[in-house]
Amino acid sequence: MINKTFNTIRIGTRASPLALWQAKQILNKIKLGEIVKIKTTGDKILNKPLSKVGGKGLFTKELDEALLNKHIDIAVHSLKDVPTIISKKIALTYILPRGSHSDILISNSIHKNIHAFPRSTKIGTSSPRRLAQIKKIRPDIEVIPIRGNIHTRLKKIKEAKVDGVILALSAIERLNIKIKYLILKNSDFLPSAGQGIICVAYLKENNSIKKFLEPFKNINVSFQAATERAVLEKLKGDCNSAIAVNSSIKDNKIFINSAVYSQYNNSCIQESINGSIKESLNLGKKLGNQLIKLGALKILGYD
Repeated sequence: MINKTFNTIRIGTRASPLALWQAKQILNKIKLGEIVKIKTTGDKILNKPLSKVGGKGLFTKELDEALLNKHIDIAVHSLKDVPTIISKKIALTYILPRGSHSDILISNSIHKNIHAFPRSTKIGTSSPRRLAQIKKIRPDIEVIPIRGNIHTRLKKIKEAKVDGVILALSAIERLNIKIKYLILKNSDFLPSAGQGIICVAYLKENNSIKKFLEPFKNINVSFQAATERAVLEKLKGDCNSAIAVNSSIKDNKIFINSAVYSQYNNSCIQESINGSIKESLNLGKKLGNQLIKLGALKILGYD
């Protein structure tokens, strides 16, 4: 556990370039600490889809264990990598502004939109959501499972193993990668819950850390994270789920959009809701229930 004089805070992170960038931003924000690199199972197993080897939790499992064993004081994650249900001993907080939530398509040939790509184009992604979204609008496109860090995925294009890859715009911007890309419209590619959000995990019992982080808290991002994850929880979302959720805040109101896709046909349910940001959590739950009434669980294969 961190000592009470706050000589240092041990910041746990994965060792990928993007994860290290995120951890350094947290360090720059709190002005105190040292970065501890931890290799996760998700970084070790790259030849299989996450859904086949244990899900998104493979990127957080070892960091959670390090927290619970008090080998680190906080852990830094991309929120979209954090499972919907986490240990009751761990809390999440948000101290950085949200990055872009958009998805982008990077390829050797830039077209005006995804509809303009030739038939039988091969696009790499390991995301069930992105796969379902592609198949909904371009069933002729071949989707190739692809994993690894950002540079590993971009290398697949150079090696001609795929014609393009879909990535989060925030990742490209954060790593300052200079490359041409096509921003995919939200109407076709609504992003995953938490995309662009960096979160900090800590032990609930660690009141010293909680009090230390509280003044840095980004209120709007906290509301967005809570509402988007509430939708996921209602829908029993996991790494196998083709679920999209995104929110925005304006004039103390939060606007939430969500879509649920079938991975087997073109079925899709979309719904939205808005209200006071103070009701973010309840609005997320309400939106999840609305989607369930429209048949979301059946589309997801839970019924």
